[in-house]
Amino acid sequence: MAGLHALESSSPASTYEALGPMIDGATGGIACYSRLPARQLLRYVPSNTVSMWWISDHESPQTVPPTAIDLQRHLTQHITDAMDLVVVEGLDWLVTRSGSEETLAMLQSLDALARSSNIDIIFPVDGLSFSTTFWNRLTSLATKMDLTSTRLNETVPSVAEGPLDPTTANQHPGPNEESAKDRMLVHLVNLPKVGFNHALLAKRMLQWKRMGFDLSALEPALVLSDVSQSHAIYEMVESDIVLAIDCIRLIEANHGKLSATEREMFNYRMMALNNVSDAAAELETVLSAR
Repeated sequence: MAGLHALESSSPASTYEALGPMIDGATGGIACYSRLPARQLLRYVPSNTVSMWWISDHESPQTVPPTAIDLQRHLTQHITDAMDLVVVEGLDWLVTRSGSEETLAMLQSLDALARSSNIDIIFPVDGLSFSTTFWNRLTSLATKMDLTSTRLNETVPSVAEGPLDPTTANQHPGPNEESAKDRMLVHLVNLPKVGFNHALLAKRMLQWKRMGFDLSALEPALVLSDVSQSHAIYEMVESDIVLAIDCIRLIEANHGKLSATEREMFNYRMMALNNVSDAAAELETVLSAR
């Protein structure tokens, strides 16, 4: 089984529930490269048996920049014959940042590395986030895995088949009713323009609403007859949400540097998607001064 594998999954919860038996049964080392910081990843994997790396632009000893070359370099340096399993999230992000050709070159190198080291490298992915061409080339390199249990089939439909990720399945009140750090805020895969429609948009909006985001700016996209215009609005709101989630994680990581009032104010602005870019700049300024 050594080599690359693609596991179709719409959220970290479904990924690690599916991979749970493999992680629990591993006799060698395990590493997870995740878009979630370690604090949130600990919801899914045991820290005493798994090495955790955060794929992020934020600089820290445990982060890896979200580019194909940086990830390849890091994996090459850290994979050893004593390891059994490596999980790498965020492949769609690498394609966006580095391009499909550079990402595919990385995958080819990692496939050779995995086979020579006799380990499995698993990429949890959502097929909707890739072009047909890239998906076909990906699955020619990475064997498709089918690890979903009956319970997952019942509760974790994909974006194309059902409304929710398990990470967003619980009802969440609005920004003022619950602290943002108690929510499960996750980056969802991008919905590409090809195949985009109002039904997919409605399902994605429900996922974001259940995280607690105010989607007033996105609601007009549901009634526009021009799907291209709807997708343009979606991408604008999505970029704000991606930045908002990263900022909320930054707030959590620097909890002691901010007063309760500042944390509440910044969390509110992020969840309300209220001038997110300006709020992010203000947050960086405040933290850099302390």
